[in-house]
Amino acid sequence: MEDYFSKQFDKEQFTFVYQPIYSVNRWSKVGFEALLRLYYSHAPIMDVFLQAHEEKKLTQLDMMAIEGAIDCFPFEILQGEKLFVNIFPSTLIDKQFHFFIQHLLVMYPSIFKRVVFELNESPFEHSVWSSPLFKEGLNYLRQCGFQIAIDDVGTGMGSLQHVVEHRPDIIKLDRYFSRGLADSKEKQEMVKCLSQYNEGNTTLILEGIECEKDLAIALALDIKVVQGYLLDRPAAIDTFLKTHQLRQSLSFGGIH
Repeated sequence: MEDYFSKQFDKEQFTFVYQPIYSVNRWSKVGFEALLRLYYSHAPIMDVFLQAHEEKKLTQLDMMAIEGAIDCFPFEILQGEKLFVNIFPSTLIDKQFHFFIQHLLVMYPSIFKRVVFELNESPFEHSVWSSPLFKEGLNYLRQCGFQIAIDDVGTGMGSLQHVVEHRPDIIKLDRYFSRGLADSKEKQEMVKCLSQYNEGNTTLILEGIECEKDLAIALALDIKVVQGYLLDRPAAIDTFLKTHQLRQSLSFGGIH
């Protein structure tokens, strides 16, 4: 494995891409998920997180990724969309966590009620979910005006347990269920069951939509929010800004 932390933590080796999340009502973007990428390499980003975990630098990397994703996102232009940022459960129990969140609110006041923290289901952090400090961290995020999402729901009993115990605002259903959804009655039954889960007006997002027939079945199952390559691939935020600005120009007669 390449050593990403041999000298010191270097933010310059990372960049961000963003993938839109769509409401099916008007096929409008309701959010973007920020994804960390290596600037000079195509190596899996999870390799970097695993190394950071082994070297006890995971929280440092996580906080850098969160702030970087926020810093690059044009909240003032994309005023109707929320930003989804991934966060590891262990970051919420770090002693610097509260200070970090306050720093973000001071530096980026536009993030108030505009950011969704998306909890990762990492294999090396199962024990963190039951920690009282973790629950305090979730409550603190909510008090500060943020929403909570749980990612990859449905891949194991743990994720369903977390949904029940932590009552997220948003459930992101794992891409396992969207792949081949049209050809699997079993997946359809599970998706239908979860789509009817509405504890406290929880929003369900189906990830990994890659073909039209699976999307059609998802709509028939009353899925209202979707994400996937069929709709948009992750890209630099400038890519989506150009489309947004073009639509704005057309709406106001700005193109002659």
